[in-house]
Amino acid sequence: MKESKNNHSHNSNDISHSHNFSHSGKIPVKYRIKHLWHKIENSFVFMALASFFWLLYKSGTKPSRIVYPCQKAAAASLSTFVILAIISSPLFIYMKKIQTFFAHDSKLSRSLLFITIIAAIFGVFLAIDYYSSMPINSPVGPGLEGKVLSPSEQVNLGTQSEYATIPAAYDLPSPHRVVTVHDSNSSTWEGEGNPNNYINQTEIDKMVDIGIMELTGTTSPQDGWRKIIPYENGQSVAIKMNFNNNWYFSSSGFYYDDNSNINMLNYAAVVNSVIRGLKSIGVPSDKIWITDPSRPVHDQFRERIEDKGVQYYINQNCGAYIEGRPNVYVTGYVSDSSVYASTSTTYDEKIRPAQVFADATYIINMPQLKGHGYSNVGRVTLGLKNNFGSVHYTANALGDCPAHKAEPFAKLLADINNNSVFRDKTRLIVGDGIMGNPDINYGPPTLWKSFGNKPPETLFFGVDPVATDSVMVDYIRREAGPQATGLVQSYAAALGLGVAESWNDQEKYTYIDYHPIDLDSQM
Repeated sequence: MKESKNNHSHNSNDISHSHNFSHSGKIPVKYRIKHLWHKIENSFVFMALASFFWLLYKSGTKPSRIVYPCQKAAAASLSTFVILAIISSPLFIYMKKIQTFFAHDSKLSRSLLFITIIAAIFGVFLAIDYYSSMPINSPVGPGLEGKVLSPSEQVNLGTQSEYATIPAAYDLPSPHRVVTVHDSNSSTWEGEGNPNNYINQTEIDKMVDIGIMELTGTTSPQDGWRKIIPYENGQSVAIKMNFNNNWYFSSSGFYYDDNSNINMLNYAAVVNSVIRGLKSIGVPSDKIWITDPSRPVHDQFRERIEDKGVQYYINQNCGAYIEGRPNVYVTGYVSDSSVYASTSTTYDEKIRPAQVFADATYIINMPQLKGHGYSNVGRVTLGLKNNFGSVHYTANALGDCPAHKAEPFAKLLADINNNSVFRDKTRLIVGDGIMGNPDINYGPPTLWKSFGNKPPETLFFGVDPVATDSVMVDYIRREAGPQATGLVQSYAAALGLGVAESWNDQEKYTYIDYHPIDLDSQM
């Protein structure tokens, strides 16, 4: 008991002493600062302002970063403040009237106050859940898939790379290098009209020059192109396009009005820049072959191509429509017995490349930045999927067959890219992301939230087809969410075609040598 009394007496003295000290008028500065900081630290308004400025600083130039953990927490704090402010504003404005109304019934006032508090708390949690689940981005944890090279294979390939890819990639300073070049001056498209009419050819030329130099580690575009295409007299370059949305005929020819139908097709401006690069190292016009063997090429596209001497190879069923159109030819497919035919791991039919690719010396693959409706092709249609239009359509692979929606189809796409024609002849991938649609392959381009409600205005450069697709998948996933799975990339990586990897929440990779260039920041 004595000990208890002593403690009590000691505490009382402390309290009294503290009380007297607080009114002495001689409070040290450090206690004043500590007291002020305590007030600030517990101020909800301060937390809201701090959250706002943090979001502005960390996400202002790149809206997609709002999904990172710190930004999510800041968004939750800010949204909570805003909601409470909205809820409480009427209470402050009409406080006296409310007090008068409830003064006569304390039970009613307590009940309504309790309901209001519960509703406010529930609303706050709903807001936090909403912001946390916004589909602008759902970053996927970094993963890695690929075929490991043995030490002897590394020696034979002359590389120190741990993972296998296609032969041409080993000519680069880094075989798994992927370069992106963004330039908001490359277009003025705002969501309406034919994008071809809003693309800046001069800026596209600059983007391609920079991308080629960065990819190859050279100091001039010509040196870069020579490293990619070691051209010798008589050789040819086939450029694989994506004309998937062009399948229109009339008695007068290839009828397709891209002023009224703006579903995504390859844009001529990017192709012009690639042709310009090839011409700069001596590739003659008639040795540049533009093709999508599964489709025709519409007249408006050819009109926008600046070099009128390049040649076009189109679907073999379009023979009746090429008369009177210069430099337009049909292409068939190699036979089952051809050295270029290969066997699929999932279907009995042979993989038969179009003859134009068998005849070409080199191949440049030019996919677009597009999603896809089928989940089992990874919800994307990029470089690996682009070569589905490069081979003979077998019965099991047609779009109206269930196999097209099944997982074996993704394996078939990997097998197609592992065919010797595409594995050994592909020298460059130029992903056209000046425009893009993250959701479907047959629709028009869209404005992207992750680019400030503008088109992506980005070009992708790589040689490793799996790594290049992986980066493009991450751009689509950042915009549309995790439904872009990259399934085809996984199977292709297992075949040794390259490295499949997802970026981390800082948009960085471990094995993909990712070089993002934003020309906007260099202005």
